Amino acid sequence: MANIQYKTFGQLTFSDYEVFSSVPPHPFWSRVEQVIDFSFADKLCAPLYSHKGQRPYAPSLKLKIHFAQRFHNYSDREMEEAILYHIHLKRFLGVPVAFNGFDHSTLGLDRDRMGSALFDACHHHILSQALAKGLWGKKEDRWLIDSFHTYANIAKVGAYRLIQQGILQIIQHIKRTYPKLYTYFLQDCALKSFLKRLWDRTPEKDRLVLFSRLVVEAYSLLHWLESERVQPLFWTWEKAKQQLRCLELQAILYQILQENTKPIDPNKPEGAEQEPLQYKELSKKEKPQDRIRSAYDPQIRSGYKSKSLKFTGDKIQILESRQHGLILNTEPIPGNEWDGDCLAPMVEEVINRHDIVPKQVVGDTAYGTGENRQKIQEMQILLTAPIQKYTNPTGLLENDWFVYDAKLDEVTCPLGYSTSKKVRNNPNQGHQFKFEAKTCKDCPLCKQCTTNENGRTVFISDYYEIMEQGKSYNQTEAGKRSFRARYDVERTNHQAANHQGLRKPRTRGRESLRIMSKLTAMVINIKIMVKKVAEPIKPFYRFKKCENRMKAPVCPN
Repeated sequence: MANIQYKTFGQLTFSDYEVFSSVPPHPFWSRVEQVIDFSFADKLCAPLYSHKGQRPYAPSLKLKIHFAQRFHNYSDREMEEAILYHIHLKRFLGVPVAFNGFDHSTLGLDRDRMGSALFDACHHHILSQALAKGLWGKKEDRWLIDSFHTYANIAKVGAYRLIQQGILQIIQHIKRTYPKLYTYFLQDCALKSFLKRLWDRTPEKDRLVLFSRLVVEAYSLLHWLESERVQPLFWTWEKAKQQLRCLELQAILYQILQENTKPIDPNKPEGAEQEPLQYKELSKKEKPQDRIRSAYDPQIRSGYKSKSLKFTGDKIQILESRQHGLILNTEPIPGNEWDGDCLAPMVEEVINRHDIVPKQVVGDTAYGTGENRQKIQEMQILLTAPIQKYTNPTGLLENDWFVYDAKLDEVTCPLGYSTSKKVRNNPNQGHQFKFEAKTCKDCPLCKQCTTNENGRTVFISDYYEIMEQGKSYNQTEAGKRSFRARYDVERTNHQAANHQGLRKPRTRGRESLRIMSKLTAMVINIKIMVKKVAEPIKPFYRFKKCENRMKAPVCPN
């Protein structure tokens, strides 16, 4: 690979030195330069640039800009103004006082060019520098994991408005990128209902008619794009990227229609009147839980942080070292995804990158599944998490009243009856042990145990033994101390969510959110490194204290 030469500002002028020297040291930006070396970005991002043509700005400079933007939680336009007018930022970036800065669109384009993979690599480079300074990596260290929810930058809309969004996206995309195809659309498609709004006072009968017409127009648009007249023109689209985007938008609209609508009379006979098929909206119970919530951000899902807290957005997983609170890994996941699914991959990634194995990983109940315990145990790590308690929905005897013998592979009930008859339960990864119906009918606890005429069944997981070991450890003093240490990660969650703005991100799309989460991890880690390693800077006093200052005369009484 050819050596890339980046644009440099050359030696600063005397006026630049005069301005920078007249400004007192900043309590943060002046100390970051003592601790962090950003030059690794120049080599890391070199494959993104060509050695021919105009020289680009150094990636280390742009990484500093992204870092400063995330530190202040600025938008792209706010960051553009900050580079123009903030002397401390100019001195930190190493640019002249007269530097006009970057255009706000340049910042967004550079983030897209780098992608979340390169920002993740930059995050681990910062971690390596922290490791070299001894701020984490001890064998006795505990790693803490938790997640917090975000609120997506979308408007919550109903099925009617959601279909309108899907139609508008396709039409606007064609109008903006392929004028010739848009001319065909104006000639062939007379869509009228997709611009009409539904008001609260719209009668129910009119509402049903407008909804059916909108669905018919949506299907007609998809059918028109697949027609013999349009297909030859569509596949001669010169820009393949824009053509692929149009196909993606069609797939989004089709999925929205499938998840929210159904025909009123799908079995209409062929001899019936030639009228367009009528549609109606699916009920809330009929709609799938994992459905699209916004056509503008189709990856967003709705989830529950607790029984009472529902949100529409993503969740951000954070894995940190308890030694000094450094974030080791962070990943955004869909709002309806189970938290524990990311535990093993996140821990394994940090181990593979830095060759550091902790003594213990501590999480909440969502991470304490049997599958996670087995995977973490195979890494020679102790996983500490509460055991999720399953309650009997019938209100009868819980499974805890029954004793499982792993050697004999049988289950014994509270009155001493045993059974080894079992059936495999693949979805739950275990076996369902069945007691004989006659045995249960003769049992005096039958009414308190089961209402099933065929006898009581007890589920035993494949991870029964490892779960019992975890339950025993949780009751020890060491286990209780581990649970108390877990709450340290809540401070990091609070800082990332509220101080750094990840609770309500400005971005759309999980890729953009992953970039924001990686930059946030870098910001929090560098804050800690500056606090622990950098030399303190004396505060700036506007008026210096004068010890020999003459005191005002006091009038005698």
